[in-house]
Amino acid sequence: MGRKDTVRILLHMIKHRQITIKRIFNTIRNCYAFYIKKDVAPKGYPIILMIEPTNICNLKCPLCPTGAGTLTRNKGFMSFDNFKKVVDEIGDYLFNITLYNFGEPFMNKDIYKMIEYAKNKRSFVRVSTNGHFFKEEDVERLVKSELDDLIVSIDGASQDTYVQYRKSGDFNLVIDNLKRIVKMKRELKRKLPYIEVQFIVMKHNEHEVSKIEELAKEIGVDKLTLKGVIVGEVDNLSDEEKAQYIPDNPEFRRYADTKNWINKEKVDIHYCTRVWLSTMIMTDGSVVPCCYDYNATYTFGNAFKEKFMDIWNNKKYQNFRRQIIEDKREFGMCKNCTGKLLNTALD
Repeated sequence: MGRKDTVRILLHMIKHRQITIKRIFNTIRNCYAFYIKKDVAPKGYPIILMIEPTNICNLKCPLCPTGAGTLTRNKGFMSFDNFKKVVDEIGDYLFNITLYNFGEPFMNKDIYKMIEYAKNKRSFVRVSTNGHFFKEEDVERLVKSELDDLIVSIDGASQDTYVQYRKSGDFNLVIDNLKRIVKMKRELKRKLPYIEVQFIVMKHNEHEVSKIEELAKEIGVDKLTLKGVIVGEVDNLSDEEKAQYIPDNPEFRRYADTKNWINKEKVDIHYCTRVWLSTMIMTDGSVVPCCYDYNATYTFGNAFKEKFMDIWNNKKYQNFRRQIIEDKREFGMCKNCTGKLLNTALD
């Protein structure tokens, strides 16, 4: 996330009174625990909550654990009651609630109730979608929900290119849905949700970058983001298979080295603030460090069965934080991560 987006979000949160004294004080407590004391049992609550409404998806994207079939967790949907339990416990302290992970959020029948309930807590709420599930009656509810950010993933500017990665997807349906959402915003004279189209640049679609730029402008979305493809952490592909996804244009390459898959952005931070400031709750309630732990290898407890703060500072969480302080690269999922909290929570 760039500086302009950070400023945009902060100004938005100030305007909508999402920055409260309680949240500021809570953030200071957690920052003090990490930066000053190196306390593995922070007294404050997380400020960012990442929630997975479902780990089921209609598409079969080959680099996604869900689409590739490498997700070993049980498939399912988070109930609204379980969602409400977590948000009621910690919502007053949360600047940001992110409603997506490894699944299509809008396949959960309660997703609009979740958005609306999260907004009642005056948090900044963001959802990412593949854009297939917006019926006519849903579009108005979406715009009226006051959802802050809507990310729509479109990795092609034509059906032939799009479906090479978004397998089983319908490019024209997604574009039509986007147009309807933009139209509804104009009809209702609403600025929200802020609509961001994300385009993962790969070898097979880099020739359509200029075309997607034109299309995004034509539709009237608020932002287009071009992202480098992540393949280094994909376990089910050989290096040769991974290399097939890397674009020829170095501007869009995430990796400086395709032999060891080293991130171009220097990874010189051997610790991570995420486990002091944010948390990830999977569909079944499992509490894990962040979204990179896609198979819930490091589960600290279950937020549906326990009080969240009992999990937040239990021995498992404390031991994980202690190892992060020593050197986060001890964990395979962390070795190529730049440790930037906002990039995970808001990108």
